[in-house]
Amino acid sequence: MKKTNLSKIIKEIVLIIIIALGIFFYFKRKTSITAAVRKVQVQNREVSRTVSASGVVKPKDYADLSFLANGNIVKINVEENDVVKKGQLLAYLDASYQKGIVQSYKDARDIKMRERDIFVKDKPKNEKLLGGETLYEMRLRGYNEAVSQAEASYQAQLAILSNYYIYAPFDGTIISVQKKEGETAIAGSPIITMANLDQVEFEVVLDQEDFGNVKEGMDAEIELDAYEGKTFKGKVSSLPLYADPTKGGFVVKSLFDNDKNLIKVGMTGEVNIITDRTEGEVPSLIFNEISYDEDSKPYVWIAESGKIRKFPIEIGLEGDLYTEVKTDLTGKTVVVPAVERVEVKEGFIPKIIN
Repeated sequence: MKKTNLSKIIKEIVLIIIIALGIFFYFKRKTSITAAVRKVQVQNREVSRTVSASGVVKPKDYADLSFLANGNIVKINVEENDVVKKGQLLAYLDASYQKGIVQSYKDARDIKMRERDIFVKDKPKNEKLLGGETLYEMRLRGYNEAVSQAEASYQAQLAILSNYYIYAPFDGTIISVQKKEGETAIAGSPIITMANLDQVEFEVVLDQEDFGNVKEGMDAEIELDAYEGKTFKGKVSSLPLYADPTKGGFVVKSLFDNDKNLIKVGMTGEVNIITDRTEGEVPSLIFNEISYDEDSKPYVWIAESGKIRKFPIEIGLEGDLYTEVKTDLTGKTVVVPAVERVEVKEGFIPKIIN
């Protein structure tokens, strides 16, 4: 009797265990094929790819101006922050001695020119005196050579005289004046510093990988630390022929209009050089809403007929944030895991959380 009861109890325990295991594996299986996902929408927007780098603002044109002669400074016509035009006289030395030399060479040239003109004016008479046109032409060539030599000597002295003057080489702003009137200037020593601040350059250093994607004329946008949320638009203006070993890369410059003189030399920030972009807005998804198989072929997850499955797609430009989608996904419910790094597999039951 006791043996029969024990056998019955054992059978009941085994049955309970089997039922418990069945329930356990049922719910485990059900849990394993259910995935929490959220729906995402294909949206029309511009897709772009950029190269970004930190850098500093520098003037487009910059010059330390000096006299090319020694002497006493007679006049400085500008002060710091003055706006000047190309060719404007900024300062000059006492050039009275050189002016006297220039005048003497000018007088010598003028004498040679008058002698030639008189000779030409009396051509018939001189041809007769010299015994014919051939000899006349030979004598005339001599006069012309004398005039040319005198003119060259005069121009050489004028060039020396120009060393006593400083002219603005471009339109710009006076940054600083290092000397005063009455002081002695040494040839080659900076007297005035000026820059063109109407346009400025943003200078960055790129590694060879990024540099290989950049071309002159590409659109560039800078965001300066001094103006949070404000973007200045320009274009890549200068690419080097070789890397700068002192800076550890390729120095690339982008040119920007300095509207209202907001941008100051020395300001820092970041440039985004647009290396590729779509023509206007195109259907797109955020880059991490697209997956890739072992052959690097793109696909998205879609919820269809109560199951999750892969849906191969064709993509276009892969931008920094968005990827162009060329496949028409109208009517498709595109989903992604509701939580990052949660695995989704084909055949899972979608639990859409939005």
